[in-house]
Parts: sequence; structure tokens; C-alpha cells
Amino acid sequence: MDTNKECISLEAVDNQANKALIPQAKELKFIVPWGHVAGKAWGDPCSYPILCLHGIQDNAGTFDLLIPQLPRTFYYVCIDLPGHGYSSPFPEGISLDFTDYVLMLVRVMNNLNWETCYVMGHSLGGQLAVYLCGLWPERVKKLILIDAVVPAALETKQFLSRHKHLLDHIFNSEEKFSTNNIPNYTYDEALTRIISNRRSELSLEGGKSLITRSLFKNDLGGYRFTTDQRLKVGLWSGLNETQQQQILDNVKCPVLAVLTDIPKLAQIWRSAKLALQFFSSKPNFTRVDVEGNHDVHLNNPERIAPIVSKFLTTWKSSL
Repeated sequence: MDTNKECISLEAVDNQANKALIPQAKELKFIVPWGHVAGKAWGDPCSYPILCLHGIQDNAGTFDLLIPQLPRTFYYVCIDLPGHGYSSPFPEGISLDFTDYVLMLVRVMNNLNWETCYVMGHSLGGQLAVYLCGLWPERVKKLILIDAVVPAALETKQFLSRHKHLLDHIFNSEEKFSTNNIPNYTYDEALTRIISNRRSELSLEGGKSLITRSLFKNDLGGYRFTTDQRLKVGLWSGLNETQQQQILDNVKCPVLAVLTDIPKLAQIWRSAKLALQFFSSKPNFTRVDVEGNHDVHLNNPERIAPIVSKFLTTWKSSL
């Protein structure tokens, strides 16, 4: 994307008219070696950019209710991660790799000609964002985590069983979907599945924000889900605690963590506990616990919008 050309054309637009257009999202598509990455953008491409990353088996629609409540002085680009929404999945026949998802983020930034940006991520999107910040610290100037920290580190004793489980799942999903017996849903059935299959309660409005990019119309007159079935087993970094700590050590930018479920999970999830302890020791880390569940950005965006807005617009990024 040639951002300079877009900026020149937008300069000719009346300021008031431009403000009225900001809440409307524009569809984007980026060419990558395995296909394309889709997304939607809000705001003026001349403004400072924010890359927005959704959670596993969600899509760019996850921010539809939050972004209209955030400052209009930024350019928000929400992408569908590979195998989600309108984006191409990674090639068939291989297992999914956490690092490939991180590398994809850099491809998108390069495609947009962004030298630097802010990043906001929910759940898996936040985990990927932490790794992006650790591997390319010079390119991320602020990080916002919405109920996210890091992926679970892999203990040595788990290595064999975890990898066997992941690889077996590849064969199982290939066998299941190699036939013509792909599930067919009505719109209402699909919406019910999106809402009822969450690990946390999701509002009807939140479900509708996700469903548009979750479905393809099929030849039977119904719908099928777009999500890559390999994602159902999860996405893990494969790093142990020592390796993952090196990633955390290299995160240099100010970090805001807006948390709901993570503090409770940290009581039994060692990786989350260690990451929160580490971040809390850094002077440029801000943690805000809010009432709600893992999908607070969809269910109650008004609860976190002021917190995120202040972090975005405060020079020192502290609340």
C-alpha cells in the first residue's frame, strides 16, 4: 500500500467530511507468499498507525465495537490472522507455527510502509504482539494487551506429548474435512455456535460483530465457517520459560495490560504469573484490572475505551 498517495488524496478532503468518514471501516488486502491477508482500516492513513490483532478463531470484527470509541487521531488497521476471517490459511499439510504468525505481522507492516506503529492485541493477538515487540523492539512504540500476556511456555516433560498431540490433530482434521461432509449451517445456527462455543459469555451484539467475517456461503444455500480447523488445537510458541524470558527482556516500549480473566488464570498458569511479575517490575508497564470477562472488549467496550484512549494519547504512556 502506497500510504503517501493516500495521504495526498486525503489532504484535499474537507476536515469535517473526513471526520464523518472516520467511523466507517475500509476493507484491505495484502499479498503474501501463501495468498493474502485481509483486514479493515478505520481512520486517516496519514495518522499514526495502530495494528490491531484478534484472538484465536476470531477475526478483525472483534474490534468493531471498541474502535469507534477510541481517539480518531489514529489509523487503526485490524487484520484477519491467517486461517481466520477473510485471510488465506497457511498451506495445507503442515502444522501451524507461532513464529510464522509473528513474521506475518512484519510482512503486513512492511506492506503498509510502516517503520513503526502501536500494537493492540486481544488474547492470542496480544501474545503475538509481545513476541513482535521482543523480536523487533525498534518497530513497536506502544503495546496494548487486552486480557493477554504470553503463550504458555513448554516444559521439557511436555515436549513429546504436546507435539504428538498437535501432529495427530493435523491428520484427524484432514481426514474429517477431506470428505464432502463439511458442516452446513443457517445464519442463526452459525451465530448460536459462535456465542455458545466461547469459553466466556459473549453478547449477541458481540457475536454479530464476529459472524460476518466468520462465514462463507456454500453451494447448499447455507454457510460454513472460514476458520482453519488446525487452530482448534491451539497455537503454541514451543519455547520454554528461559527462551520466552529472552523475548520479554527485549520488550522496550510502554505496555498497557487491561485484564479480566488473566489474573485468575495466573494463579494456575505459571507462564502468565511470571510474565505479569516481570512486566510489573518495569517502570513503563501499566496494569488495569476491569470488571468483565475475556471478551470485555466486545461485551462492554465502554469499560476499557477510556483506559485505552488515555494510554494512546498520553505522551509518557502512564495512567
